[in-house]
Amino acid sequence: MSFFGVGEVYRNGYRVEHVVRFFDGELAVARKDEKRYYLQSALLQKQAPSRAIQQYRTLTHPLVLTFEEVYTEERSIVFIRPYEPIHPLREVISTREVDEDQVVEWGRQLLKLEAELKSKPMPMYLLLDPRNIGLNDQGELRVLFCGLEQITAQPRTLDWGSFLFSLLSGQYLDAPLEKFPSDFPCSKPMARLIQRSLKNESVESVLSQMDAYEKRKQGKGLLGFLFKSEKTDVETQTQTDKAVEPKVSDDPAPARPEDDPPFPSPETPEKTTPNEEAPEQLYQKIEEERLERLRLEFERRQEELLKKQREELERKQQELLEKQRLEFEQKEQELLARQREEFKQRIEEPDEQESWEREQEEKERLEQEQKEQERLAEEKRKREEEEQARLEAERRAWAERERERIEKEQEERVQAELERLKQERLEWEKKRQELERKEEEMRERLQKEFEELAQKLLAKQEEEFERRQEEMLKAQRELLESKTKERLEKQRQELEQTSKRYLITPQHTKPRASLFDLPPNDYKPKSEPEPPATAEEVKGEQATQEQPAKEEKQEREKQTGEAKERLQQEKLEHENQEHDQLAKQFEEYMKQMLGDES
Repeated sequence: MSFFGVGEVYRNGYRVEHVVRFFDGELAVARKDEKRYYLQSALLQKQAPSRAIQQYRTLTHPLVLTFEEVYTEERSIVFIRPYEPIHPLREVISTREVDEDQVVEWGRQLLKLEAELKSKPMPMYLLLDPRNIGLNDQGELRVLFCGLEQITAQPRTLDWGSFLFSLLSGQYLDAPLEKFPSDFPCSKPMARLIQRSLKNESVESVLSQMDAYEKRKQGKGLLGFLFKSEKTDVETQTQTDKAVEPKVSDDPAPARPEDDPPFPSPETPEKTTPNEEAPEQLYQKIEEERLERLRLEFERRQEELLKKQREELERKQQELLEKQRLEFEQKEQELLARQREEFKQRIEEPDEQESWEREQEEKERLEQEQKEQERLAEEKRKREEEEQARLEAERRAWAERERERIEKEQEERVQAELERLKQERLEWEKKRQELERKEEEMRERLQKEFEELAQKLLAKQEEEFERRQEEMLKAQRELLESKTKERLEKQRQELEQTSKRYLITPQHTKPRASLFDLPPNDYKPKSEPEPPATAEEVKGEQATQEQPAKEEKQEREKQTGEAKERLQQEKLEHENQEHDQLAKQFEEYMKQMLGDES
């Protein structure tokens, strides 16, 4: 089953850049947030429990890449690990030869790793395959896959003997060796180590075989050990000289600006003005002088260091040779004196020769045992010092990696917290905008309702005003009619009294009639002709008729104006009361709505 595809995104933003087959799964290189990671999948025999996932996440070892995330898929497990350039041992052994000591050192590191893996609560195993193990840019071992017993499906491919033979011979083996090839060119201790490690899965047994290999390689006597140490020191010094000389020679003096023509670079345009060239040339000159000073200082320090090392080495060699010469002369003199005494004893006491020989043999054996013990103690002390130095280096490397991991985790936590705060801020901003939108909608709705209520109220007030105005006009009309009737009745009575005063006989007067019994103006009875009226009567009648009409008209206008003013005043007061009541209701409604939302 293929989990990774080039260009696809896995899980939380891991964009795959490259994918290869890796045993029963896949190995991919992905990128996330400008960082690169290894994505590795492996098949499972059964579903991995949660404690297995937790064990992978807490696994820390200098040889194993840390597990940042572990995911379980359908019948597979996926590891997320930080990217580090690794060169598989299969490529390393095919491009260059590896000496026996280097193979043994690698094997010892891997054996300690497997011992730690087997001691876990859920036992784990190391997949011994040159494709699974590689070197980083600093030449340190790195392991890609470690399996879980009875959970991961990938089986072991090689045993320890076959793995060591593959590294030493440069051949890639698909299956374990059945027998060590007799014609393979290697030392006898190495051949014995490989033979005894074939089909051997015990970590302690293989480690003991490696210890025996080192003892056989180093056990060549005291003088041989000393001369070997001297030879090793000379070779180390020679290699140091060879390694230093190329560094000095390969670092030539930087060329002056006038020797090489200026080439355009991505940062510097091809055409520059004279004002811009002068600071550039000055900066280049200062930089070249600084580099020249650094190179001269480096060469001087290298020469002083080489001279000091050479003098120290010569002094140690002279001291060692002088010491060896003095010890040899002393031993030679002691031996000659002892032989001289023994020769005398042989001549004087021939009967005690056999006992003396036994004593001499016992003394030689004791001396040899003491020398051997001293040599073993020295070797043990040196191994302990080397082991302590290696453990200290591993501890420092682990502490550095742990510090970097903690800094990385802190940075990731800070980034995650910033992202979370950013998301919360966006959510709060969104909620605030939503509340503003709802508040605006509510305000518009309330404004609309208020306008509708105001319109309804105004319409109602207009209707009420019109109704009251009609009622008032009707009452005024009735009042005016009643007053007009009363005044006409009064005028009629006054007119009757005036007629009596002027002794007008009934036959010469008009018949009495009420306001409603008067005939129309154009009615003229033909049967009884009216007598002609005099000029004074006519003027009196006209003045009498015009005066009440004017008074009535003035009174009517006055009453109408007062009624209109009174109606307008009542209308304004009513409208003000209604507006005040609506504003109060609107404020109470808004307070209630805002209280419900909060």
